[in-house]
Amino acid sequence: DLGIRHVSQGIQDKLARFNVILKRLAIPASECAWVGDDTIDVPMMQVAGIAFTVADAHPDPRRVADVVTRLPGGHGAVREICDLLLAARQRKRRKR
Repeated sequence: DLGIRHVSQGIQDKLARFNVILKRLAIPASECAWVGDDTIDVPMMQVAGIAFTVADAHPDPRRVADVVTRLPGGHGAVREICDLLLAARQRKRRKR
């Protein structure tokens, strides 16, 4: 069990759904990461605290991403993102 509690599929207005989830969890968008690979993801990438895209993403999300993975989608990009987030969290903890 991965503990994933919020799954939405077939959503056309991802930003509206993102805002519903943020409100439900009382989390500001600035405290979230978004991983997107296509044009439909750009609005969330623009409001998230950090935006990731994969090496083989459409040019639109590549233009707004804070980080573009070295690896393409389906070939380790998510693992790369997880490693980056975990390393950032470790650095933050060491600074305390």
